Amino acid sequence: MLKKIVFICFLSFGASGLFAQESGAPEKGKESVEELAKLDLGNNLERKQYKAYSENYKDRVNHGIKLLTIVVANFGDEVPDSKQNLEKIKKDYQTVLRYYYRRAYIASGKAMVQLDKDINMVLNKFAVQYDTKTQNILAECADVITNHEQTQLVEASQEGKKITVPYREIAEGQQKLRLAYNQLSLATDMFRDDRFYDSIVHFRIAKDYGIKILSDFKESEADKKAVTDKYAKDLSDNRNQIFNQSETPAK
Repeated sequence: MLKKIVFICFLSFGASGLFAQESGAPEKGKESVEELAKLDLGNNLERKQYKAYSENYKDRVNHGIKLLTIVVANFGDEVPDSKQNLEKIKKDYQTVLRYYYRRAYIASGKAMVQLDKDINMVLNKFAVQYDTKTQNILAECADVITNHEQTQLVEASQEGKKITVPYREIAEGQQKLRLAYNQLSLATDMFRDDRFYDSIVHFRIAKDYGIKILSDFKESEADKKAVTDKYAKDLSDNRNQIFNQSETPAK
């Protein structure tokens, strides 16, 4: 029995010692000069190359973090772990800049390239969600336009029957839908090329056309408002803004 107690105490001490060792480790980017030198090993050519990586990727990573901040705030619940991923990315970006300003260019360059990959990985997941939602919205637009076309044909064939939706409005809806599908096609091409940031931009434009079509074909202002309320979050996101729930009236 005593041996078991000693053994358990030994394990507990070892675990606590290990934890203390880990918790006592310097935060990334705040290592001592000696430890930082170990992370920044390389020749002058590599140092110049990775310094260029740090500087050339900086704006791209900044834009990526800004986009992620908006899409995670708006649709983070639809993409598992995206909020945690964003927090890690922001923390890693701080580390990258610490290395860069400490002139540890190899360490910063490598970390910046990895950070860009991490951002793309999360944007990839969101782009899939944008694709699904955009496809659904535009399919609904196509159905609405087709229904109005068929209704107009029937009304036009009946003597004295008033045309509910003029042909001009249907034609305008058709043109907007063609533009929307063109944007969707561009988004899909960019998605295939792993250009997820750009694909989301075009998914947003396509969605915006689609929501406008659905609203335009509603007759009453109340029905139009119901459409914009339904897609209020998407409309904010299309403008590259975080949706503010308080601005949407309660139903």
